[in-house]
Amino acid sequence: MSASDNTTRDTVFQLLRRPDFHATRGQWAALGLFIVLAWVGATTFIGRYRPNEVARTLEAMLPGASAFVVMFWASVAAAALAALWRNPRVAAGAAIVAGFLAGHLLYAWLYGQLGIRIVVPIRQFADALNFSAARLLWAGAILATTLPVWYLSVGRMREGAQRLTFRWGDWSVEARDFSAKQPPQSYTRILIGGYLLFVVILFLLGQAGVGFRPIRSGALLALFPGILVLAAANATAEELVFRGVMQPAFIAVGGIAAGLWAQGALFGLVHWGTSVGALAALPVSLGIGLGSVMWGKSVLETGGLGWVIVAHAMIDVAVMSAYFV
Repeated sequence: MSASDNTTRDTVFQLLRRPDFHATRGQWAALGLFIVLAWVGATTFIGRYRPNEVARTLEAMLPGASAFVVMFWASVAAAALAALWRNPRVAAGAAIVAGFLAGHLLYAWLYGQLGIRIVVPIRQFADALNFSAARLLWAGAILATTLPVWYLSVGRMREGAQRLTFRWGDWSVEARDFSAKQPPQSYTRILIGGYLLFVVILFLLGQAGVGFRPIRSGALLALFPGILVLAAANATAEELVFRGVMQPAFIAVGGIAAGLWAQGALFGLVHWGTSVGALAALPVSLGIGLGSVMWGKSVLETGGLGWVIVAHAMIDVAVMSAYFV
């Protein structure tokens, strides 16, 4: 799938119905396993430092054992078994999930060594810089543990291997998102059109949810430069990990359509797992997951991460302006 072919005019739902993108039951099952391993592992690991209801529930399901450790070694075992069964793509996918989880261990060690501290709410520009550094450190740690696995496995496949893309991309590509009746639009027009309006509405809803206190107190105006820096750092970090590495790994296992929806499911579940209230956060997390399928599609169609980083940062500005100040 590239910016030059007709798949750029398919919606995220039409992709699932394309015969040439059809995934087998075995591929869906493998992707489902990878989602569970990565989600449970990441959620319970983060739950050690930021306790939440989902993490506690997951830990309770494995009494007497660390859910993170179980998920990590289960990923390693899945990679080994797939290699024995001579299924190199599934073996590579499982190994990259193991690398994703190992990256959290590396991040925790580096975080402690460097003395970076995450503070919420943000009270000064330095807090935003610290948070930004922590998010970029998290992404760097995961890239350090997944990219070697990628190049030793998927990168060595001669035919049909999904390539990693860290370029800016071409925003002039025309595409549809969710509606087949929608006329194709360039990604530039999508960003400054309906998407920008959605971000403005989200910003107002977020401020209404906290009684417009960040605006009325003047705190938002004072800290807005820090919010911009933090939003850009967070968006860059998450896109490098989820759309930069995990998405192509999932596509290598199950094809374009299944890989896109699998990375969307993982992204939504991770956000649910790191939220304070499980039931309250579930609808929002479902929306995040669906939206990230579109974000993943944009990476394939534009040929880079630039558009999705900007789009993601815009969302983060709206959310952080309400709940991080």
